[in-house]
Amino acid sequence: MPAPQALAIAPRPVTVALVNNMPDAAFVDTERQFRRAAEADPGSGPVDLQLYTIAELPRSDTITSVIGSHYRDLDQLWAHPPDALIVTGTEPAQAQLPYEPYWPYLARLLEWAADSVPTTLLSCLASHASVLLFDAIERVPRATKCCGVFAGTVRDPGDPLAAGLPDLVPVPHSRVNDVPEAALVDAGYRIVIGSGPAQAGWSVAARHYGERLFVLCQGHPEYSTVSLLREYRRDVRRSLFGRGAIPYPRLPEGYLPPEGSQMLESFAHRAAAPGADPHLLWASFPFDEAAATVENTWAAASTTLYANWLGMARAAMPAQRTARA
Repeated sequence: MPAPQALAIAPRPVTVALVNNMPDAAFVDTERQFRRAAEADPGSGPVDLQLYTIAELPRSDTITSVIGSHYRDLDQLWAHPPDALIVTGTEPAQAQLPYEPYWPYLARLLEWAADSVPTTLLSCLASHASVLLFDAIERVPRATKCCGVFAGTVRDPGDPLAAGLPDLVPVPHSRVNDVPEAALVDAGYRIVIGSGPAQAGWSVAARHYGERLFVLCQGHPEYSTVSLLREYRRDVRRSLFGRGAIPYPRLPEGYLPPEGSQMLESFAHRAAAPGADPHLLWASFPFDEAAATVENTWAAASTTLYANWLGMARAAMPAQRTARA
């Protein structure tokens, strides 16, 4: 009688919990961005993306409906640790993070992740919150907002998170604070993608807490092609209707080709004209025209980075039993 043979079985999907903390205006788009980033490389295997948010934060009726349809609150996360966790940032409202209304919930989530989740990826403000919570490293306000696409330098090509990345990696950035790279290194972090020729600051860093890997993204590799343009439009609107209290934003650096820049510079020139009516002016903001000029230069590297991270998460999963006939 022939020996029973092993049956090939499909690998179990890697479970990725996404905790979406973004404001209402960016909430749905942020979900799309991270879903696309996590699922962009089919070669890295199936992904089961599970959606969570902090239920205590106030939301509009529209986003409350979105959350009610397919999001869970954090109470459901504690009992079901995922294979990997993504925690988004949000728009800062306070000079000091502990004064943000979501701080107690975010701090508890990060402490739980350090004990319970094999690997956690933190985006922008969430990465700043993590180094403050665990390492007492304060973020430093910037003189001007860092906004644009900047080439960062891969520090160690042998780092598993950097496998397959070019020496210089384009990464979108959008922030008003920095965490100094030297402070991270002194605290035991390794810099995966550091500051490049433009000196925009590090993009990706990592460290282990025991057996748990934290990956910190000060940049936004997950951004879609027009994410920076949407943020720029938001900042323009705030300036136009801010009655002079909010300065007009600078164009994102390294992002728009000459024709796109010219469109937005022309609009800025009209906005600066004495007596310009913000309501009439806003109706002519050339978003679609400028968006048509933007080339996504970071998507390939972003796909590689996320595939590397998910590959590490998959490698840490318990081995599946082999079914036999």
